[in-house]
Amino acid sequence: MSVRLQALMRASAAFLLFFLCACDPAVPAGEVSGDCRTEDLYKGEQQYFDEVMVPEVFEVYCTVCHGSDKIGAVERKGATEGLNYDDFEGSRAWNTTFPGFGTWHEMQVQTMPPMGRMPSTEELQLVLDWVNCELAARQADDDDDSAAGDDDDDSAAGDDDDDSAAEDDDDSALGP
Repeated sequence: MSVRLQALMRASAAFLLFFLCACDPAVPAGEVSGDCRTEDLYKGEQQYFDEVMVPEVFEVYCTVCHGSDKIGAVERKGATEGLNYDDFEGSRAWNTTFPGFGTWHEMQVQTMPPMGRMPSTEELQLVLDWVNCELAARQADDDDDSAAGDDDDDSAAGDDDDDSAAEDDDDSALGP
């Protein structure tokens, strides 16, 4: 075999290897669990979503179909109404620990995005971290609201008791 043919075969093999790796990025290990380190909870907040997730991932791969400016099935290319990856509240509604559903699941099994190149391993890791930290931040907010609600409920219940006692006193003063 000639030297030129061997060089051409090596170059072709290298190109093919590069092409295959570029088309099918490794999916990061991990599942949606809602686990997020305390120091990373900021990744679940709207500011991180707006400054990192939208420009680095969602504008690149998702908003061509899942954009809030897309109206109707044709313009959205069949994408679910209300699932807009340029809107924090609209996109976080699809973050869930329910197996086989949600943003991470669709990207993990590589059904999304359905056309064009797939996100890189690093971009997929951003999505997984965002989903987990958003779920953790939401849980932390719910816990804070519950704790605040318990205090408010106790004082509200006390107020109701005081009001009803005062009403009873007024009723008894009226007589039969």
